[in-house]
Amino acid sequence: MSKYQYEDAVKQLQETSSIGLVDLKSLSHDDLVELCEEIKVWCLYANGKLDKLPKESKKKKKKKKEQLRST
Repeated sequence: MSKYQYEDAVKQLQETSSIGLVDLKSLSHDDLVELCEEIKVWCLYANGKLDKLPKESKKKKKKKKEQLRST
């Protein structure tokens, strides 16, 4: 069974408009902090529109960019 991650949480939020405490508990600390920050920004600036919630972790995007630059 794969580990529950940021992308899984976002997909669940987009599909059901909710996320359970058990799912939040299974996120890593870094993913949980990032998800909470994104939800705050999303609610404040995107008026809660589900399609505006970032689908990919910003930290993972940053790592991909750094890997591309180093090669």
